[in-house]
Amino acid sequence: MLDRIVMISAVGAAAALLGACSVENRVVGEDVCAGYGLSIGSSEYRKCRDQDAKSGKGYTPEQRMTASRSACQSYGIVPYTENFERCVRNEYAYRSQG
Repeated sequence: MLDRIVMISAVGAAAALLGACSVENRVVGEDVCAGYGLSIGSSEYRKCRDQDAKSGKGYTPEQRMTASRSACQSYGIVPYTENFERCVRNEYAYRSQG
């Protein structure tokens, strides 16, 4: 009986360890696209990562804001959410670097 309890406990511990190994933890850090809530590997995520934002040189602030909002919408981020507003700020700042 004691052998059976030890065996069940060992199997349970092994299952818990294997389960813990299957959990994937990622550090987002500088990955702004993941920070917007886009699923890593999704088409929206790839579009965000591949986006080469245009320089703001020669554009008015209004044009940069329109381009920034359009880019974030093209990533599939829902407008008027916190992630969308963060995306717009980042895109605008990138375009303003000139």
